[in-house]
Amino acid sequence: MNKPRYFQEDTYHHLYNRGANKAKIFFDLNDYRFFQRRLLKYKTKYSIEIICYCLMPNHFHIFVRQTLKDKPINKFISDLINSYTKSINKKYERSGVLFESRTKNKIVYDERAFPVLTKYILKNPVQAKLCKSFDEYEFSSAKELLNLSEFCVTDKTILNYFENVEKFR
Repeated sequence: MNKPRYFQEDTYHHLYNRGANKAKIFFDLNDYRFFQRRLLKYKTKYSIEIICYCLMPNHFHIFVRQTLKDKPINKFISDLINSYTKSINKKYERSGVLFESRTKNKIVYDERAFPVLTKYILKNPVQAKLCKSFDEYEFSSAKELLNLSEFCVTDKTILNYFENVEKFR
């Protein structure tokens, strides 16, 4: 049985999960876009700040701030994962789990870790050799943070932790 999780307001969380058996969770462009739209929907519903995110073919990372105690992260991530899984199962006529397990949640206590975690998340596609520079990758918040995207899920507060855009890059 899973341990209950406790949440408090104004806490930062690194959320991540991957596909069951390390399989893909995104199968085409529309799947990525649907997940991004769900992020926007549920961030608004639960008053969550999205610091940054990256959607990889078989996993995702989301760095968030919980702003209100009565709208906990676990409800946000549950709605996000359940709605995405139901959509994928219907679209591809499949059933069962899409994700390996419950979404992992690491609380980030030290603000000095924010820029490091952000770069780690946004550089995932570079590490996986999906692109040469993190700002080329379509399915992360990098372009949003650099004002290179019309679609925006992030709150851009992370930019305050960098001296300038070049330090962010």
